[in-house]
Amino acid sequence: MKNKFTNLFLLITSVLINFNLSFAGDRTILVERFTSSTCGPCASANPSLESFLGSADPNKVLSVSYHMNWPAPGNDPMYLANPNDNTIRRTVYGVNSIPYWFFDGTYVGGTSLSLLQSAYNSRTNVLSPVTIVVTESRNGSTVSVKADIYCEFALSNPNATVYLSVNERLVSYSSPPGTNGERNFHDVMRKVLPTANGIPVTLLPGKVISIDYTYTIEPSWQASEIENIVFVQGYANEIINTATKTLNFNLTSAPSFKVVNQGVNQSADYSVKIPVTASGYNSLVSFTAELETPVSGITTQFTGGNTISNFPDSLGFRVSSTSGVPNGVYKVIITGTNTSGVVHKTIVNYLVGMNYAVFGANRPQVTYKVDNTSYSSSRLFTWNIGSSHTIEAVSPITQGNTRYVFENWSNGGPILQNITVGTQEINVTANFKIQYKLIGQYSPAGIPVTLNGVNVFYDSSSTASISVTPLHVQYNGQTYHFQGWEGTGAGSYTGPNPTPQIQVNNILVQKAIYDTIDVGITNYSSVIPSKFGLYQNFPNPFNPSTSIRFDLPKSVNAAIVVYNALGKEVTRLVNENLSPGSYQVTFNAGNLPSGVYYYILEAESFTQIKKLVLIK
Repeated sequence: MKNKFTNLFLLITSVLINFNLSFAGDRTILVERFTSSTCGPCASANPSLESFLGSADPNKVLSVSYHMNWPAPGNDPMYLANPNDNTIRRTVYGVNSIPYWFFDGTYVGGTSLSLLQSAYNSRTNVLSPVTIVVTESRNGSTVSVKADIYCEFALSNPNATVYLSVNERLVSYSSPPGTNGERNFHDVMRKVLPTANGIPVTLLPGKVISIDYTYTIEPSWQASEIENIVFVQGYANEIINTATKTLNFNLTSAPSFKVVNQGVNQSADYSVKIPVTASGYNSLVSFTAELETPVSGITTQFTGGNTISNFPDSLGFRVSSTSGVPNGVYKVIITGTNTSGVVHKTIVNYLVGMNYAVFGANRPQVTYKVDNTSYSSSRLFTWNIGSSHTIEAVSPITQGNTRYVFENWSNGGPILQNITVGTQEINVTANFKIQYKLIGQYSPAGIPVTLNGVNVFYDSSSTASISVTPLHVQYNGQTYHFQGWEGTGAGSYTGPNPTPQIQVNNILVQKAIYDTIDVGITNYSSVIPSKFGLYQNFPNPFNPSTSIRFDLPKSVNAAIVVYNALGKEVTRLVNENLSPGSYQVTFNAGNLPSGVYYYILEAESFTQIKKLVLIK
């Protein structure tokens, strides 16, 4: 019996690849199967699905199978070949048992033929809002796939994701690879491109989204069995449409909609196109048109004949309305039929007294309002011409240590503005900039120091200047000395410089570390300086301690000597042979009176002097 179903499915596959399954306006159902070679019930159920696919219109169905690593022993080889993509698709639907089947993203609820037929019937005559035109080329094992996605009518929630599933139509084993006895596996997903998370897109009427994919056929795959399936998944996981490469002709319209005023006699011209045909295709295509719902006062006509015999080519199409046609969005379905009876459809939209309005934001984390209702993703509205509506960006939006601040609406209007609907396109985006918090901490907790430039939000890629004062402080009867910063996060600073500058590209934590140990001299950088240098002490004025930094480009005996205003040596902070590097030394003047002092770097023939001021 299994061989019978296998042969039947092979026949079905042969029919599938000899028809164009990229329907313009039509819907190609995607059947997604979750299965495993270790699943006994799957082996029993799969022939039912294959039998159903054999009885269904092969122009209307494509399928893909995802393999799971359960039940035990969980060694399904098709899962092990790509556990990541199989697992991600399972997670999309929350699948936790198999067999589990979905038709266009909706769980079938069982494996009986009646349930399968019911699921099929509920989708096959529902026109899709998108047409997917797929072309591909191969150069050895390198495959290039292009998908042009035409949005033909409006979706209130236009947010969707595009996937390319690279399938191996038939994977056969000489002996069962698992425990359920199956040897032949159909439409096995080998990889999902660009990743199993797909590419987010916004589907807007009249817009075309083009996506290119390139991949390499793996040596373990049978190249002759590889099939590329592109599908678009939208709100609530609905598969909006599915397609494979063009094998006869495709059908699209341009523009997909036009807007006319109500109350006057109007007309609008469109173009119906056959943009892609299979190599060698030469069958004449004849066209008819009808309103989805007939309306008195609306007529249609093909302005230059209703056939296309040269490819690619197009023909003119006109929709007209009288003054009595009420406000509304009127869909005109255009059907193209070739001499072999292959049928494809496309849709044009005729908007009388109405227009589309699209709003969104440049970041998914933000919120905006339309007529005082909040949205966090793109939305499309169909409004009467002449009506007025309000849009407002919500700003700032703080999410933990990240903040989003409104910059502008793409139409240049204020943060709260009125939109009056006319016949022109309305597509407005709220643009927000991102800010990250630079978090300041100090150790030990409770030490009386002040952190400057921290615990505030910075624009992404901006530079933050931070500092800590004082560098030496009395706490719990002891003197604590600043040791350095300890940074957390990419781009943070770790080192002894009390006043670093940091570029903020993410959330950062900067902790000022104090200890009762006077750090003395430290080498604070791994970069070898190009010349000798002495820097101004910090802080200055100071009480009672300050830090002095200096550079040595080579190994040398160096001295840092402090003198009072009378030129008398007060102390030698450094007097030793040092390797090349950048150094910092602490000068504690707790036993000296207030006044002006001088410090000198002496290193071979190099001498440089700076002034410091002690104020108690």
